Parts: sequence; C-alpha cells; structure tokens
Amino acid sequence: MNKIKLYLSLITLVMFTIFSCDKMDDFHLKYIEDGEIRYTTKVDSVVTFAGNYRVKITGILFQPFGVNEIKIYYNDFNDSILIDYTRQEDIDTLSIMLDNLEEKSYSFNIYTGDQEGNRSIKVTAFGTAYGDLYQESLLGRAVNTFSVSDYDLGVNWLPADELERGTELVYTDTSGTEITLEVSPDSSSTTLYNFSDGIKYRSLFVPEKTALDSFASDWTVQEIGIYASTGTFTHPITGTRDFSLDKILQTVITGSVYETEFADLGSYGYKMKLKVNTDNSVEIISSGSTPPSEPDGVNVYDPVTETFTLHYKYTATGGYRTISETIVKK
Repeated sequence: MNKIKLYLSLITLVMFTIFSCDKMDDFHLKYIEDGEIRYTTKVDSVVTFAGNYRVKITGILFQPFGVNEIKIYYNDFNDSILIDYTRQEDIDTLSIMLDNLEEKSYSFNIYTGDQEGNRSIKVTAFGTAYGDLYQESLLGRAVNTFSVSDYDLGVNWLPADELERGTELVYTDTSGTEITLEVSPDSSSTTLYNFSDGIKYRSLFVPEKTALDSFASDWTVQEIGIYASTGTFTHPITGTRDFSLDKILQTVITGSVYETEFADLGSYGYKMKLKVNTDNSVEIISSGSTPPSEPDGVNVYDPVTETFTLHYKYTATGGYRTISETIVKK
C-alpha cells in the first residue's frame, strides 16, 4: 500500500513539473514572440564638458564586441547624431563632440548598436552649451586702486572670481609701444612699467570648472595719466608747506572731467574732480568725504602742455586751508 502511494506521488510531481514548464514557456513566448531580446554593450562612465556652442561627451565601452555604431539623441529625440564605431580595444575610450548647438542645457540619450539591429539600453547624460548670452553677462576683474611710482603705474586688483582664468591688459609705454600683459587670477597687483597713457583690460572666464572653452568679458577702458604735482599748502596755524608728488588723473568724462587726489591729502582718501569748461577754465569739485572746496584764484587748463594751474581752499577748524597747485602731464 505504501509503495502505491509513493508511485502516485512521483507521477503527480512529474506531471506538475511538465505543466509548470509549459506555463513558463507560454509566458516567455507571450512577451518575446520574435525571439529573445539582445542588448549591445552600453556606454559607461559618461561625462559631459561644456563649451562655446558645443558639448563634448566622453565614455567607456567595455568588451564592445559587435558594436558598430553609437547614436545620441537630444532635443527630446528630435535631433540626433550617428557615429560609426570600430572596436580598437576590449576597453575603448570614447570622445564625441557635438558642435553648432543652441545655447541651453541638454539631456543626451545614448545608445550603441550592431549590424543585426540590436541596441543597448539607454544611457542619459546632461550637459550645457554656452554662447553669447553667457558672454554678455561677464564683467572684467575689478580694480581696487591705482598707485604711482615715478613713471610706473600700479594696478591693485580685487580678488578674482573662482571661474576666472586670467586677465589680459594692454597699455602704452613712454616709447609709444603697446604692451600686453597676462595677469594671473592669483595676482593681487600688476606693475605697468614706463607707463604713458590709458589702459584697457578684459578677463577670461569658464562657465564650469571643466569647460572646454573660455569666454572673454568686454574690454574695460581706463583713461589714466601720470602727472607731476607741485605746490604749497597753507594752514592757518602751522603755516605753509611745500609739496611735490606724482598723481594719477583718471578720466571720468573724456576731455572734460578728471579725478585725482585733493592737494597732497590722498592718504586721507580726499579726492577732487577737475571739470574743464569749453574756455579751459576749471571747476574744482570735492569728491566723496573731501571737505567742500572754493576757488581762491584763477583755475585753468592748458591743453597744449596738458597743465592744470589751480588755486583753491577749504574751511576747517581754525580757518581756511589754501592750496596753490600745478599739475602737469609727465
């Protein structure tokens, strides 16, 4: 009796196994009616690099047997690029450049394919192409102060932006030669030797740390000259002292308004604007925290010799301080 039960159990198990296998095959065929799906090797370790109306895509193919093309879709699959591929190594490094892109951010959907029409699973990467809009937003590195030593002009910079890659500066020296300097983002100051006339500069930036291309800001133009200043400063209590120093005159409005130190009080931060009128008379305008000034004689400018002859005063404790000053282009 026990043997009969055992035989029946074995028969039942075999029939159940056959029935289950049939069901599994039916399930498999239901979803793969045309045969088994085969995927080609996908692109791995994908990285994008931003550029000027372009994006570079890099990646790695491991054991890419049979792969003969790579296709990249973007703009919501409306645009694509097809690259023929021939395996070089068992592990191949890819570098693909997409040029002439619009200035915007993209999602790139990447597939590989073989001659039999099989393709890999999708790999998505994100990247950005930059252009005129980004460039127009750039501002050159800011100057903190200018300083002068004889014929040398010092440019003291504010700290550079972390995405700045350098500043190009152009000036004319006393021999009339145009000099171009490359200023590192790490430099806090730059000396312009034998400086004669104004400077212009622009800074180079990358939109991302790993970007392919740098973008230049517009040129910043500074009309600056080095002038020799001599004169007297009369104090109502301590009397008169002579002064002689070099000054920087920076143009505020070309041909008519200049800014420089007030008398010899630049160490106090005192500034004045010199407004040249059409008859070459000069108005002295106190700037910032400088005490209000008044004329104390004739103030004129000689455009031939580039010389200011100035007489002015201001009031403070104890009475007026009067200044007589001649400022001439070096």
